[in-house]
Amino acid sequence: MRTFQRLPVAMQTVYAELADRAWSGSFREIMDAGGTPHKRVVKGREYWYWHPATCKGHRPTARYLGPDTPEIRRRIEARVERAEARKDRIAMVRALRAGGVPAPDGLSGNVLAALADAGAFRLRAVLVGSLAFQCYAPMLGFRAPGTVARTGDVDIGQFPAISIAVGDRIEPDLLSVLKGVDPAFEAVPSPFDPRRTFRYAIRGGGEERFVVDVLAPMRGPTRDRPVHLPVLEGDAQPLRFLDFLLYQEIEALVLHGTGIPVKAPAPERFAVHKLLVAARRPTGRAKARKDLEQAALLVRVLASDRPVELQEAWEEMRARGPAWRKAADRGWKGLPLDVQDLLPLPDAPDKSGNDSSQHRK
Repeated sequence: MRTFQRLPVAMQTVYAELADRAWSGSFREIMDAGGTPHKRVVKGREYWYWHPATCKGHRPTARYLGPDTPEIRRRIEARVERAEARKDRIAMVRALRAGGVPAPDGLSGNVLAALADAGAFRLRAVLVGSLAFQCYAPMLGFRAPGTVARTGDVDIGQFPAISIAVGDRIEPDLLSVLKGVDPAFEAVPSPFDPRRTFRYAIRGGGEERFVVDVLAPMRGPTRDRPVHLPVLEGDAQPLRFLDFLLYQEIEALVLHGTGIPVKAPAPERFAVHKLLVAARRPTGRAKARKDLEQAALLVRVLASDRPVELQEAWEEMRARGPAWRKAADRGWKGLPLDVQDLLPLPDAPDKSGNDSSQHRK
């Protein structure tokens, strides 16, 4: 049976510390300008906002920090990051990359850094696709082959309801943020409504050389028209099944510069969601094979380290309805046999011909 290679525990520790420093640093950049923290209650839950200091009689809009958790409260208390701490973060990123941990290409890293600086991930936009997969290797402590983790595009998603509820937005707008990275970025008109866009691209030779796609979950009847996301000052492409992936996102880190704090899907949700994605692609295509390779690697790791979370995500997905179950089971059939054994179908026979549900631990 093909297995996975472990990263040294020390590298996991460095990654966890770096991620915490990076997220704390993103808060301090807002707080350094002055102001006060304030807690709001929304639908019975408490959330922290930062009220910037009044300037010339005008008080800027409050900035969203996150739900009321011990981590958020600690970051509010720790407001100053010294230059030495920044140097330490750069050194930690370099050490992790030198140890073989996946990292983005330069342009992808610069785009993510600009999005983070603009506030996109603080405002609960979620990084998806292979760039999110790169975050899981140091987080979970495994080595990811370069071909499985490599990507050339950036995909981010967000729930429209969250985008409305947060009451804050990136500055100045998504296209301006991207043009600050490379002036060649263009807004690509939606084929369903030319007045709106969910794709931004750098073109060359008549082709899109680099793409940033903005996504949102599709619920209810199938529709193609873009969905507006106020937080990102733009629109998003609605996609079926994306709500499962974006639900209960986690804090992660991309290894670029001083470390980029991003939101990413929970790894167990990413793993089983990849089976849905692979099932909806033409069989045998390179992207479908890559989806299954990422899913298989994560399932192997999670079955060893987080079996309960993996099984719960798998059962939740299959319980969402016939369309979900059909797509998930089709993707499951594309996994290696040893991985199928780690993520069994309730009604699938085991190798002895018996119902596997009778043998589940």
